[in-house]
Amino acid sequence: MRQFVIIMLTATLVLGWGKTGHRVIGKIAEENLTPEAREQITQLMGHADLARISNWADEIKSDPKWDHSHDWHYCTILEGKEYEGPEAGGYAVKKVSEFTDLLKRGILGKKDQIDVFRFIVHIVGDLHQPLHVGNGTDRGGNSVKVEWFWDGESNLHRVWDTQMIDHMQYSYTEYAQQIQLGLSSEDKEAMLNPDLMAFVNTSRSLHPQIYEIGEGKLSWEYVDKNRDLMEDRLLKGGFHLAAILNDIFQ
Repeated sequence: MRQFVIIMLTATLVLGWGKTGHRVIGKIAEENLTPEAREQITQLMGHADLARISNWADEIKSDPKWDHSHDWHYCTILEGKEYEGPEAGGYAVKKVSEFTDLLKRGILGKKDQIDVFRFIVHIVGDLHQPLHVGNGTDRGGNSVKVEWFWDGESNLHRVWDTQMIDHMQYSYTEYAQQIQLGLSSEDKEAMLNPDLMAFVNTSRSLHPQIYEIGEGKLSWEYVDKNRDLMEDRLLKGGFHLAAILNDIFQ
């Protein structure tokens, strides 16, 4: 096992944002890299197209050699508590911090650098999907059964991972462009914040609105109520990812 792999655990398989959402975040982040970060990322990856690599960490879940990484995609903050570490469930925060430190220290071989880089790109996106900062009671909304439009049975996690985004019927490039319309340079600068716990705590604080599902029959009313929130998490995900990468690759 590579040197950056510290703990091997089994966990509930959860995905974050779906392919389109992760690509939106990657595209926004790419557009807000510093020249220094872009150059170093291109040297490492051969390109700086973050959308292209943003789903790698989900795609490898079918490979048994990566079974130990399944709980790197989420964290848990129990009701009424602050973040207490992975003991509550999920290693996402720990892994982003660990992998960021490894890249800054420059102690990995190139293959491991590429892997941890791809994990950072993906996990930071996951942590902006509010149900990837779970409450410890319902598997990040996977156990909350709902009906979604005419598609029938679903669950709250799937609604936030994919179904609301897919409902908009944008390509990832269109969506990345749409949700950045009208942003000033000051707006962008204010969002370039590499503080990991700041956006993790924000994701957790959004649960009351997200869990307002009535009888669980979700359609236009739920979309109208939550579209701005969803798009804000995608937008902030892109800028926060850019900030973290700009900090690593100074």
